[in-house]
Amino acid sequence: MLVREFVGGDPTRTCKLIFLDEPLRFGYRVTDGGRLAEHVLTKRADFERAVVEQTAEGFVETEWSLTRRVFSSSDQFWIVALEGNTLRTHFGGIRPGWQESSGQKRDKLYRDRNRAVAAYHRAIASKCDEGYREQYDREVLIPGGPRQPGTKGAR
Repeated sequence: MLVREFVGGDPTRTCKLIFLDEPLRFGYRVTDGGRLAEHVLTKRADFERAVVEQTAEGFVETEWSLTRRVFSSSDQFWIVALEGNTLRTHFGGIRPGWQESSGQKRDKLYRDRNRAVAAYHRAIASKCDEGYREQYDREVLIPGGPRQPGTKGAR
């Protein structure tokens, strides 16, 4: 499952776009007072078009959405996201009829943002070394990431 979460509008609201790579399922829309709150799409092109439309309307992607990455091995899934100083992981087994809501979730709070970002990158590298593959490759630009080496406070 690919998820993009956006914030924007007047009044400010959250909107989730979800891509389910299951062409035989039907997508759906959830609205709140006539405004889109959640939209599930089953075709990648439709999903990408919806992302462009949200951005064109002035919505911005949340940090959780920008850093959320989904990995899997032959029988396991692992999802990681970063929110402030917290590294959020979600993992479990892939079985017939499994849902992404299954499995275990863990949050680890770090002393500062730089440590959380470093742990995020280390965790991803570790999972890749274990044979996990990213489901939906995407360039991840972490807002407020670590400072460049040599600058004050870089350590």
